[in-house]
Amino acid sequence: MTMNSRGDVFIRAVAQFADTVLEHGKDRYGSAATPLLADGLQVQTLAPVEWSSDGERWIVSNLANQQHLFRTLVGLSRLTGEDKYRHAADEALRYAFQELRYGDLLWWGGHMTFDLADKKKVFASDKGPQHELKCHFPFYEWMHEVDEVETRKYIEAFWDSHITDWSNLEFSRHGKPVEAPEGGVWSRTYAGGEVFFEGRGLTFINAGSDLIYAASMLHKFSGDERPLQWANQLARRYVETRHLKTGLGGYQFSISILPGQRGDRAIEQFGEQLRQHQPIEATLTSFRQLRTILGPAAICKLTLAEKLGSAGEQLGQWAAEDLAAYGRYAYDMHDNTFHPILTNGTRLTGLVMEKDGYYGRKGEAFKSGKGDALLLWSYVLGFRQTEDSFLWSIARNIALDLGLGEIGSAPGQPPALLVESACSDPLAICALLELYRWSEAEPYLAAAEHIGHRVLERTFRNGLFLRSEDLAYVKLDCPEALILLQLAGALSGRLDLVPAYVAGQGFFGAAYDGLGHKTDNDWLYRQTKA
Repeated sequence: MTMNSRGDVFIRAVAQFADTVLEHGKDRYGSAATPLLADGLQVQTLAPVEWSSDGERWIVSNLANQQHLFRTLVGLSRLTGEDKYRHAADEALRYAFQELRYGDLLWWGGHMTFDLADKKKVFASDKGPQHELKCHFPFYEWMHEVDEVETRKYIEAFWDSHITDWSNLEFSRHGKPVEAPEGGVWSRTYAGGEVFFEGRGLTFINAGSDLIYAASMLHKFSGDERPLQWANQLARRYVETRHLKTGLGGYQFSISILPGQRGDRAIEQFGEQLRQHQPIEATLTSFRQLRTILGPAAICKLTLAEKLGSAGEQLGQWAAEDLAAYGRYAYDMHDNTFHPILTNGTRLTGLVMEKDGYYGRKGEAFKSGKGDALLLWSYVLGFRQTEDSFLWSIARNIALDLGLGEIGSAPGQPPALLVESACSDPLAICALLELYRWSEAEPYLAAAEHIGHRVLERTFRNGLFLRSEDLAYVKLDCPEALILLQLAGALSGRLDLVPAYVAGQGFFGAAYDGLGHKTDNDWLYRQTKA
């Protein structure tokens, strides 16, 4: 691997990381090896991460939880010419297409994984064998290159198993295999109708965004207009939740009524306390939900707008409108704060809850949150595609608060970035690379390069990216490696060779013996050494 460009230091680090993954993460357990990779490693021993369920110890391998890693391996082969990285990724996917199936679905996602120790498909004991993607955003371009037929079958099965009513696009975040209808998946008839209808599904935007992304990418590969039409119709459902005055849209577009269990969680918790506003889940946005709407969900649509060209223009416009509406009604410039809010514009920060419920316990209060590097990136991406100066003003304000310096007092004005900024958030690199792509102004690239060095200094240890030196476990699906590879591509004029990071947030959630339901990102990969 001969390198002599400005981005060499980052390529070397990512290659060292990839070599560590292939040496210590590749399956060599149980009765026979497979091409699969473990989800994570124990930092001190480099043994694979395990999950305890019903007395069993699983060595988890969940391909939906490895999509950043696969993008990294493919991009690394493209930049270095070394085929071993792409080959390892391809072999894992081919194995999954053949062996890890759930009907035409893949055995992966939020609640299903593969145990490398006993070579068996396993699932969350508290959820059952449910297919679930929530902002996972699989690397469909690569999947299509490896096996076009199986990728189409998967995407069509994904829609078929999750859409429960094609006439109004009610869906469930959980899916099981179903038999495809005569005429094919896309042959159904859409009627539309009012949003906020009662149904059994939870039409969360994190799950909906994965459906939108999958169908849109199938259109890109095949030229078939039907999946794109369905993707646009599903995206429009969230647009139809927007308040007529504020333009604020909701986190879901239906009211969930589960017979014998519960009704709408906002009504249950705040029906009396906020009676004058008649809140439902689709009109009450917590900060966590706001961050999903403006972060991964918006970035997904803005990415599709770029990938699809004119065919994705509407998706990008809708995302930009969400960014603008929440910027006007939920954001404070003076302290870079986003507020939980009702879609009628009523802010909820500080509201003390009078009942226990989904949003918190009695006595707790709704909290606001700071604009961070994820939201900076999203607002920059929205600006780059629309050149809306209001989106620029919010991005500028977030960047100032993060200590990045001046991105420009107005679009086109010269930046005064702090090249010695203490910021080491890799997502700030994403924002700066978008500004560089828009302007080709060197200061943005130089600032991104500086942060890249900070990321290496702060997180890169013994071939692994550790967000804290005292972590006990490390997830191999880390965005740091992919983002640094994108930076290396930009520094060497080869950014187009590196797969795009789409703000995916892959996870696995299941009951863990003695502890109840846990999510790997929020629990396992935050544990510290004893």
